[in-house]
Amino acid sequence: MTGTRVLIIDDEKENVRYLSTILEENGFKDIHGAFDGEEGLTKVKALNPGLILLDLRMPKKNGIFVFNDLKKSTEYRDIPIIILTGEGGFLKNLAELRQFHENGVGLGDTPTQEVLNLFIDVRPNAFLEKPIEPEALMAAVQRVLITMGEIKEKRLREINALRERKLEGEVVFKGATFQCNARSRNNLTATAVMLANGGSLPKNFAWRSSDNQNIPMTREDLFAFHAAVTAWVYNHYKVSWEHKAAIDSLTTVEDVRNYDTYSGWPDNSL
Repeated sequence: MTGTRVLIIDDEKENVRYLSTILEENGFKDIHGAFDGEEGLTKVKALNPGLILLDLRMPKKNGIFVFNDLKKSTEYRDIPIIILTGEGGFLKNLAELRQFHENGVGLGDTPTQEVLNLFIDVRPNAFLEKPIEPEALMAAVQRVLITMGEIKEKRLREINALRERKLEGEVVFKGATFQCNARSRNNLTATAVMLANGGSLPKNFAWRSSDNQNIPMTREDLFAFHAAVTAWVYNHYKVSWEHKAAIDSLTTVEDVRNYDTYSGWPDNSL
């Protein structure tokens, strides 16, 4: 994300410096400025930025013109744009004039972003009213720049972590509770392999339960315990694969973020 080339289009040089500083403090390095709408459009074509921070009220060409021009362009319409404005009152007055001429209805307490929608062809990726707090800017930048692939990758990592936590838990076998972490499973597998290769169990053999009780087990018990634990582990992987496939099939960021990764996992009864 921080490798993204950013173009800030704002006629106030102090604003460009302020926004650049916030971005630099958060790891961005490839930052450029333009100080009116015409220069902004020229630099978009020259730089092909990955993100545009766009002020609205500027000389030559205002931000509304720049925004609509870019969104009509097949080459530049997919560049994320965060609209920044301290001109809520100006926009509302302008919109009320238009609304009055069209139907005689005022805008009342309509939020600035809704007023802005009267003048632009599509919704911006994000909208911030000045003065802009660093935390609000970076939250908007992160929302805009994070890709579907990155969000899915994050959810897949969460599924892997959840599976591993579950596989470090306990299981219930024949009424007793046993630790079933990786070390315990390895010991169980080693014992089962030894028996399968002709080994034998000591007399009065027992397996230690989670509450430190010695639970007697026969050869048949041990094989059954090992088979049940193996199936339990496999089923955890199976559920994680199913969750990953379901996430991979989703097509909206909201659906990926809201997907329930906690459903469908095996319980601890073998």
